[in-house]
Formats: sequence, C-alpha cells, structure tokens
Amino acid sequence: MSRALSSDTLHSAVNNLPALRILVAGDVMLDIFDFCKSSESRPIDSEKPGKRAYAAHESVVTFGGAGNVATNLATLGAQTSLVGLAGNDGHWHTLREMADKLSINHCLIRDSSRPTTTKTRLYIDDEYILRKDHEATHKIDHETALTLVSELRNRLSECDAVVLSDYNKGLFTEELTRQIIEKCSALSIPIVVDFKPENRELFKGANLLAPNETEANSLLSGFKGTLNLEASTRQLRDDLQTANLVVTLGANGICGVDSNDEFFHLAGHEVTAVDAVGCGDTVRASLAIGLATGLDLMHSAALANAAAAVIVQKSATATLTSAELASFLDERPTVRLA
Repeated sequence: MSRALSSDTLHSAVNNLPALRILVAGDVMLDIFDFCKSSESRPIDSEKPGKRAYAAHESVVTFGGAGNVATNLATLGAQTSLVGLAGNDGHWHTLREMADKLSINHCLIRDSSRPTTTKTRLYIDDEYILRKDHEATHKIDHETALTLVSELRNRLSECDAVVLSDYNKGLFTEELTRQIIEKCSALSIPIVVDFKPENRELFKGANLLAPNETEANSLLSGFKGTLNLEASTRQLRDDLQTANLVVTLGANGICGVDSNDEFFHLAGHEVTAVDAVGCGDTVRASLAIGLATGLDLMHSAALANAAAAVIVQKSATATLTSAELASFLDERPTVRLA
C-alpha cells in the first residue's frame, strides 16, 4: 500500500532550516544575465546591414552550478558551506564577495590553469537568445585534488548533509570522489549527487543520485517517454549502484526509488513556467534539506518538487525563501500518482 504524503512533515522540515548545516562541493560558476529591450536598440547599418545594437537594460550577476545550490540553501536559511574552484582572475574576487554577502562559508581555490567558469546569457524582450561560455574542462591536478580533499574532510564532521554538484568541468576525480563518499559513509552523512552522465562511474556508493529526465535517458536509453516508469526507474537505480534514486521529470513531476525499494511518482505542480535555468540546483538543495532533516526520500522529493515549482516561475538563476516555500506548500498540496 502506498504511503500518503504528510503536509505537517514537509512544514517541519522548512521550520528546521536554520538548524541545518549543509556542505556543497563542486563546479562553481558565475552566471551573467544581460537583459535587452528592442525599444532601446538602434540600427548599425554601417557595420552590418540589418543588424541592431542593443543597450543592456539590466545585467544580473549570480552564482551558477554548485554556487547556485549553495545560494538556494543560504536564502532558505540553512547554514551553508561551499568548496570549489575558481580561476586566478578577477572573478575569484567577485565569487568571494557574493558568498560573503550570502553568509556562505566558502573555500574557493584558485586554479591558474583555468578561468573561472562563466556563462553569459542574452535575453531580448525576455526571450532567451544565446549563451556564451568561458571555461576549461580538463581534470584538476593531483596537488589541487589533495587540497580539496583536505578542505572537505575538515568540514565533514560539522555538517548534516553534502551536495556534490558535478557539471563536468574537471573538479571531480576518481580519488577525490571516492574519499568524500567513504568519509561521508563512515560518518553516516547523506550525500546528494547531481552528475553528468559521462561521470557516472565516479559516484558509485553515494547515498542519492538525482539526474534529470534527459540525463536519465542518456544513462538508460528509452527512459524518457517510457510506458513503465516504475520499471525503468528501478533499472536505472540498479544500473547506477546507488541506494536511492530521484529523477526530475519537468512538468511531469518527480519520481524515485528509495533504499526500502519503494517507488513513487509525484505529480508536477501546474504553474506558469518563466525560466527553467537553475531549477535542477534548487531540487538538489531541497533534497539535501529533506535528508538532513530526517525525511524519507518521498517527502524529500515532494519538498524539492515544490521548491522547483516556485523557482520556475522566476527569471534567470533565481532563489527562494523559506516563507515562499512554506506558502507554496500550503497552497499547492503535492499529489502522489504512484
């Protein structure tokens, strides 16, 4: 018999946020959003006939990647730590200043072999036009890996959950990942992993893997659009050799299989989607909150499902507060489909 969702349980997790200590490790990025308006453009026929020059109506600079996970945790009210890399450039200072303003305890190691990963997105009249990336994706060297391991091991004894945010920018190596997972396992600290499919072998043994539907389809051909979601989710969980699996399904909600072998599928919330950028980071942050609070996987997924529904209604890499999340939980109960 399927267990029902408890609204009181979800609210209890939100109320407990200030007591939580969550560590985020992974690929830190700088997200830049340039918003332009057609009404503030002019023709540039002398350079390129038919083209126009746009004035930046608004520029928004935020954390991306692992930094966005940490930002979500911080704005929700959790005690947040962030460990990652930055280039030996001016953006290193920008990232540190942003973390300080959010009261995120941070260690951003300078790596002179790469720039700070930067993604610049251009919007014209609120339409997403293009993205420009400045990055390097080679694996970190042995010395940098040792520094990261040392930083992480020193912080693990004082945290309730860990999020590993892998965007395949070179931070996660086999040695580093194995040491983190083994240490967390020894300390009974839950780990939520967001990983790129090409790095699937690195995260065996982690407590919870949380791909999106597109990534799940790369990991298990035919997952997207499957007629038997439960069977496919179970097979993917087994293939990845993890105790718990959650897959985000966009407008179709979220599904998963827990360590007790219980499958669940929660319906998506009907909201007006504005921008899906950063929703995945919000999901992983919320899953970590749930597990750190002691929620089971289904309730943790319900919390993440609600948080993502709040975020998708906002533009750019947005965040949410505990008050917004609590209000949404009151207004939009989660429906369990299976």
